[in-house]
Amino acid sequence: MRAVDVVTEVCLASAEEAMRFSHFVQAFLSRNGFPFIMIHNAPDLTGERRRVEFEDPSISRRFAQEWRSARPMA
Repeated sequence: MRAVDVVTEVCLASAEEAMRFSHFVQAFLSRNGFPFIMIHNAPDLTGERRRVEFEDPSISRRFAQEWRSARPMA
């Protein structure tokens, strides 16, 4: 198995954003046939952060692109 070359780090600013992230992940998995995913709490980073890794790097890149596109502009 190849090492994962794409990790998406997500900073959740509020409970509302955490809920939105959860719904986004569920929808993304559904659209992509439920690929393998690991979501880690990232206590070594400041704030409420998650690391998202997929077994398939191309899906990791797609996830990162779609998550960035789905986030409202600040």
